[in-house]
Amino acid sequence: MITRTLPLLLVLAACGGTQPPGTAPSAPIGWCGGRVELRNTASVTVEQAYISDGGHADWGPDLLAPGTLPPGGVQQVTARPGSSSVRIVFANGRAAEMAGMDVCATPILLIQQNALLAQR
Repeated sequence: MITRTLPLLLVLAACGGTQPPGTAPSAPIGWCGGRVELRNTASVTVEQAYISDGGHADWGPDLLAPGTLPPGGVQQVTARPGSSSVRIVFANGRAAEMAGMDVCATPILLIQQNALLAQR
C-alpha cells in the first residue's frame, strides 16, 4: 500500500494539493511564467512591441496586435523566460531597442520618451 500511495502523494504535492479549496495555486519558488508588464510613460502611443529571446534577427509577432498602448497605458504580455531583446515601435515611426532584459528578474518594462528601462 505504501508503494502505491507515495507516488500519488508526490504528484499531489507537486500540483499544490495542499491549497485550500477555492484559492489559486501558488507558483513554485524560483518559477517564472514570463509575464511582462509594459508601462507606457512616453507621450506617444506604442504601436508595436516585441520581446525576443532569439535576438534582433527574429522579433516574432507583435505582442500588442491588434491593439496599441496609449500614453499612460499598461498592458501585460507574455515572453519566454530568460534574457531577451526588446523592440518598441512608436506611432510616429521611431523605435527603441534594448538587449539583455531578464524577464524573470525585471518583469516591468518602462517605456520612456527616449529610453526603455527594465525594473522589478
